Amino acid sequence: MESPGLRQLLLETIAAAREREHEFLALCDDSPPEPGLWTVKDHLAHLTAWRINVAQLLDSGRTGPEAPRMDEDVQASNARVYAANKDKTADVVKSNARAAYDRLEAAIAACSDEDLLKPHPRPRSAGVALWQTVPGHVHHLAEHLMFWHLEQGNEEAAEAAQLWVHGLDRAQFPEPKSVAASTYDLGCFYVHIGHEDEALLRFKLAFELDPSLKKLAQTDPGLERIRKHPELAALIAP
Repeated sequence: MESPGLRQLLLETIAAAREREHEFLALCDDSPPEPGLWTVKDHLAHLTAWRINVAQLLDSGRTGPEAPRMDEDVQASNARVYAANKDKTADVVKSNARAAYDRLEAAIAACSDEDLLKPHPRPRSAGVALWQTVPGHVHHLAEHLMFWHLEQGNEEAAEAAQLWVHGLDRAQFPEPKSVAASTYDLGCFYVHIGHEDEALLRFKLAFELDPSLKKLAQTDPGLERIRKHPELAALIAP
């Protein structure tokens, strides 16, 4: 049987993300925020804005107009998205989230595999193919689920979100470098929650699949917590 093309893989990946986002949709309401923390509604609105941006990027890669403008200062951009959505009702935010999935799926479906293999149009993303923005957005969802659950004190649910996206990566994009990058990210999560043995196991697997990740690990601030661990030092030694 012929293997699915890149476009079909991306559509399947986004369908899986849409299903997983039901976790946020079920929790989204009009509860006021706790000081210094985002509500589920805030997380959904943020993800929706970035999802629309990915769709616009795909459209620009396919048809040729200038890519949608994004600030170099991501924090400032995120603050504007927050301000634009914080007073919207939960029902409006949920409706927008669903519509953004429709928009992204339509953008993927309109692309040929050749379109998807074009380079990312933004100079700061040199070396990244256009299609990689799609699984990148799915990682964005998993990251927000992870942080939300950690804020609620639910480490098990946070880990489940990370294991979900790692499993999806392995199933949809099994090339060694792709699996290595996803495995490295999972290792970083385990560093974040203080599970050193789990982290080191993932880093070892990631470096075996893609030794170039060792260079990233040498300066990655996400590894500072275990920077002096002798096993990590041995793994990333030149």
